[in-house]
Amino acid sequence: MLRTIAWVIFFLYIFIPIVKSQNDFPLVTLTELYDEVPNVANCYEGKLKASEKQKILQALNYIRQIHGLKPVEYHSGYDKEVAKSALITVANSLLDHFPKSSYHCYTQDGYNGSSTSNLYIFAGSSPSMMPTSEYSLQAWMIDYNVTQLGHRRALLNPFLKYTSFGRVDGYPKTNNNYFVSGMSIKVYGFPSEHNLSDWNQEFIAYPYQEYPASYFDSRWYLSFTVIADKSNIWNNGQNKVDFSQAKVKITDPNNQNIAVSNLKYDYIGAGVPNCLYWLSTSIQKNVRYTVTISDVRVGGQNKTYTYWFRLTDAPSTTIQPPTLLSPPDNSTEVETQVTLSWSSVSGAQTYSLQVSKNIDFNNTIVNLTNLTTTSYLLSNLEPKTKYYWRVKAHQGQEQSSWSSVYSFTTKDAPLLAPGLFEPLPEATSISLRPKFVWGRIPMAEKYHLQANLSEDFDDFSMQLNEQNITDTSYQALVNFFPKTLYYWRVRAIRGTQSGGWSQVWKFWTLDPTTVEEQMPSSNSALVIDNEMSSIIFIGNFDKPKKITLYNLFGKRFCLSENSSHSNYIQIPYSQLTQGLWYLQISLPNENYLVKLLIIK
Repeated sequence: MLRTIAWVIFFLYIFIPIVKSQNDFPLVTLTELYDEVPNVANCYEGKLKASEKQKILQALNYIRQIHGLKPVEYHSGYDKEVAKSALITVANSLLDHFPKSSYHCYTQDGYNGSSTSNLYIFAGSSPSMMPTSEYSLQAWMIDYNVTQLGHRRALLNPFLKYTSFGRVDGYPKTNNNYFVSGMSIKVYGFPSEHNLSDWNQEFIAYPYQEYPASYFDSRWYLSFTVIADKSNIWNNGQNKVDFSQAKVKITDPNNQNIAVSNLKYDYIGAGVPNCLYWLSTSIQKNVRYTVTISDVRVGGQNKTYTYWFRLTDAPSTTIQPPTLLSPPDNSTEVETQVTLSWSSVSGAQTYSLQVSKNIDFNNTIVNLTNLTTTSYLLSNLEPKTKYYWRVKAHQGQEQSSWSSVYSFTTKDAPLLAPGLFEPLPEATSISLRPKFVWGRIPMAEKYHLQANLSEDFDDFSMQLNEQNITDTSYQALVNFFPKTLYYWRVRAIRGTQSGGWSQVWKFWTLDPTTVEEQMPSSNSALVIDNEMSSIIFIGNFDKPKKITLYNLFGKRFCLSENSSHSNYIQIPYSQLTQGLWYLQISLPNENYLVKLLIIK
């Protein structure tokens, strides 16, 4: 319930811009903005160019990078909501996070977008007075006349992972005296948040370090937010962070104190649920200021924070850092050949790319400049290795700052197919209990061996299928059919990963000349436990013979009584009772007796 209440409080604060003269801000035309121009009279929001959405994404990530925050990704799934939200703003010439169904051009999509977005409205005398989309971002960051700085805090939320942007320009349905621009940037209601487990900062300060002066107004509040719990955004409220005794000190390069007034704090749920803010109206451009914030209680302990900032026109917002696209940050199981890609930057002529195994890039494996494309094929990477990469944009002698740093981890090395040693290909007279030998594969934990009567290795013809062999050899534990062609192969296994199969080799088992080579010794019995095992090999005999099957209770079957017979005999398994039986092979001068153990 706390989250819902905080959200409602936040959206009571709506930005109303200060009307400026035409020369105070950059302008844009309808053809630059839209693939299809809006028609507000008919409640049509038009179709904003993808390049315009990308400009806002780059500008937002440029600011977030200065603050040390992870970049956000563009989520086009909410484009309709924010476009319809901007349409409601323009059609009714007002800002309302909870528009009424009686409003012109009202839709549920527009309501959803308005209730989860920062809203902006600008009124000019004609279409020639339209501000660039980035101007709305500057207004939200300054947040002039918004007492608790909700829009700024939402954009600087370190947990924010996605955004969507909508814009509509046109004459309102309520008043045709002004041409109105409406913009919405979604900051709430996304399916997931950033994982901050690898984020090494503890606060968000505004302004911070080298800061673009166009994103700051000395008449309004500076701010500071503590991130005490990186796993749960809502666990950063008053229960964790106490500003009640906090003090703010600002000094210039001469160590002279700069006046601080109107020190306030709150714990509303705008962006993150804590914020300390104050006025310091004597801040000037191109002066480096040091800020010390002391006596902040975090988790019951006193903490002091120090940082610096300098307002400057030098950080160009026209040459912004690219947004890294693929592979996504913290990707795993990435191929050892991967294409790195990033967004194009308006006005950029070339790009620089760095790739390293170290997050500080003190030893790069790729350090390229003058790239004219927004992708690069990275090859020959090491397996199971983490890599870091970043990109910057160049325009003539100007260059952007580096993009945010992304990382990815490559897959483990693929398992190679083993080389086969024994039995040799086309070998003959191989033992009826063959021994198989193959080569060792690095990092393999076990091996999978198959021997089959078919070259296709179908299940029906499988003789041997062992999947947990830890050595590089295997002695068969069951007899193979004699004088039979077999196919065999091996593959390596590591965890759930299986390597490719080896080559398929084939061999012939030996050709016994007497039944003794196949039959068990007199002290053991041949086990028959199903119809499949009831066909047994009895050898080659040139003399007439009689083959009889009987048990100790007098039950008898004559299986063969002629001079012509097969090398194999079918035991009538279904007709036999469970127990011990005897197979007698009668020759002119001798008999062979074999024990059969029938199991059912």
